[in-house]
Amino acid sequence: MAISHDKAEDPAALWDVCYGLLPEVSRTFALSILGLREPLKAAVCVGYLICRILDTVEDAPGLATARRGEILFPILEAMENRELPGEPWHARALEILEPRSSAADFRLMGHASLVLRALYACPETDVLAIVRWAAEMGRGMVETSGAMGADGELKTLPDMAALDRYCYYIAGTVGYMLTDLFFVESPHVDVPLFYRLQRDAEAFGLGLQKVNIVKDFRGDYRRGWCFLPLDLLRREGLAPEDLAAEGREEAVGRALRPVIRTAAGHLLRGWRYLEAMPLEEREIRLFLAYSLFFAVATLSVALRHPDRLVGKNPLKISRPWVAAIMASCRRHVDRPDAFRRVFERIAKPLHGLLDE
Repeated sequence: MAISHDKAEDPAALWDVCYGLLPEVSRTFALSILGLREPLKAAVCVGYLICRILDTVEDAPGLATARRGEILFPILEAMENRELPGEPWHARALEILEPRSSAADFRLMGHASLVLRALYACPETDVLAIVRWAAEMGRGMVETSGAMGADGELKTLPDMAALDRYCYYIAGTVGYMLTDLFFVESPHVDVPLFYRLQRDAEAFGLGLQKVNIVKDFRGDYRRGWCFLPLDLLRREGLAPEDLAAEGREEAVGRALRPVIRTAAGHLLRGWRYLEAMPLEEREIRLFLAYSLFFAVATLSVALRHPDRLVGKNPLKISRPWVAAIMASCRRHVDRPDAFRRVFERIAKPLHGLLDE
């Protein structure tokens, strides 16, 4: 059933809930998104929440591919028809996901219909952009889940091409979604710039996703996913179970290096994307810079301290460094030469990796 405006909640109440959910599911992206101007802030917020809803289904451990489709396909179809998926779907989704989700993600799933109402309250051009790429993401999640192995077995990827395909669905689609929203909502992103941004939009997303994979490859393994391509593992005499084994750290580090190298290349293209954004769009430049600089800093730590890459604790940058990066971005985002120097200082180890 299509939604009628008279049955929708008060718009202010919708956005209060959405903006309240945002920091619960991601403090980092909440800081970036809440710094945007309206109406772009609302569109990016609801777009992110929808992607996070899809991610909650994709991340659920031990979930059969058919079950993923059972949850994902109805919500995608509802979005394409500007409908709500209905209470039976919602109750079934919550029943399946409750034992498989974090408290924050489960709370977000509980508000899925409200998030969709907020989406439909956005301008139609924003809705079209979000729905297009969310549908691509969600259907790709089901496709890759089936392609990565039989239900009940460890999910694996054969090679780097398969990893890139997976990362396209999970994060490359987000790069394209944001680019569409920037074009729709920014008077400074004209048609030629839109096409230049599209050139690097997917790479930006792939770089961020591969950094996430490098940061938490052991946690992913424990959830039933091995995102390090099997051919890279075999080249080092490894099997997926060695990712959690003692004494194989050096070989695991070597297997990770090609993934890190491709991530570095993607992130340097992400810098080109950011650098192309007009200075008049300070808020968008900061939004992009925070996630890009954090990812580059994380890879830099991995390259300078390989022991931390394969240590027992997830790889991360310190809170003081996060604060310093954000302060440098705010101070220099309007000064292209100084901004580039900040980036190059953080990214220096990445250039060395690509020169190998």
